[in-house]
Amino acid sequence: MVRKAGVMRLVATSKRPCNLERGEARRVSQNLKFPIVGYHVCCPRCGFVSIAFQNHEGQVISEGASPELVTFSKPLRCIYCAVLIHVTEGAIELEEDEHVRNLLFR
Repeated sequence: MVRKAGVMRLVATSKRPCNLERGEARRVSQNLKFPIVGYHVCCPRCGFVSIAFQNHEGQVISEGASPELVTFSKPLRCIYCAVLIHVTEGAIELEEDEHVRNLLFR
């Protein structure tokens, strides 16, 4: 069963990856003069930081006029909870499939 959650906005930040909060993303490298290496993305579902690498397994990351308008050509799978994170023009949409781990936070 595939289930999609609501849409939320991506928040571009310069925080270090270990300080990212849910729904925030950090560009690698921070200097916009250099090409994109990837993005650290904090999962809105579990809060774990995963990285999307440019050109890894067909992933193409493109940026719009502002840092918040980033788009991933394919979804990023969270390393911890395994939810699929779709990023399109700065909008994040989560997709749960059979690989998603059901986690309890206490």
